Amino acid sequence: MMKIYRHKAYFTGVHVLLFIFLSATLYAYSPWIRVKVKELIDPAGNVYTIAHRGASGYAPENTLPAFELAIGMKADFIELDIHLTMDHIPVVIHDESVNRTTNGKGYVKNMTLEQITRLDAGSWFNKAYPMFARESYAGITIPTLEQVFDTFGKNIKYILEIKDSTPNNNIESLINEYITKYDLEKEVAIHSFSAASLRKFHQINPAIPLYQLVWNNYAASRVSESYLADVKSYAAGISPNFQGITSAYVAQVKNSGLKVMPYTVNYQVNMDKAYLWGVDGVYTNFPDRFLEVINTNRDNAQW
Repeated sequence: MMKIYRHKAYFTGVHVLLFIFLSATLYAYSPWIRVKVKELIDPAGNVYTIAHRGASGYAPENTLPAFELAIGMKADFIELDIHLTMDHIPVVIHDESVNRTTNGKGYVKNMTLEQITRLDAGSWFNKAYPMFARESYAGITIPTLEQVFDTFGKNIKYILEIKDSTPNNNIESLINEYITKYDLEKEVAIHSFSAASLRKFHQINPAIPLYQLVWNNYAASRVSESYLADVKSYAAGISPNFQGITSAYVAQVKNSGLKVMPYTVNYQVNMDKAYLWGVDGVYTNFPDRFLEVINTNRDNAQW
């Protein structure tokens, strides 16, 4: 009787191990199963496509054409960078100087709005990316934040990056004034590398979702729980560089109650990886590529 019992236990144990092995193998090599598991944990419908500086792979970054193109591609958000001019007007440009993306030279903070709007912010793109060049890009200007809000209103959601925050420039309050002026509190989120700037904005308007930008020099698999608790006190999520995260990192941050939206993911093999890791959104210069990845994964997951 004891031998029969041991035989059954051995038989059961072998089959359990085989089941675990087969399940792990299927999960590793079957996109369909990976997507199904991922969707049970975090539905794919919650994954946002964030057009990084607009559809900046196809049009000059941080310009109205780049934002128009992103909206036409059905991006969920357009991401744009905000600096202040010398006369304290929020303008949309990534770098602290105009050198890289215009025909001018100088720091944004040392130039008036009138000087900024005289610059050509499109011709550089036509020269750098002739395959996507358009005559209409030549001569386009750096837009103001107000111009963007006035042009697109509630037709798209926005993620604004606060650049060059200082105790004296009051950039957080100025941005909030434009958000409230155009009644866009439900359409706008803010992110920044500066925790101090995000905390300041949170005090000004706690209704606006905030995201802490993070740069990791290596592919981190964990982050300290104390850091996550600190970020959670003022922000809704973390936006790390994609090369600096792993699936374990994503799982830990999401389990803490924070969202994870990595940047800047331009190759579909990495977009697919991020999607299967369960991220909440992806920043990309090519929003159409990420939407294609989402749709492909959804098609693969059809029962």
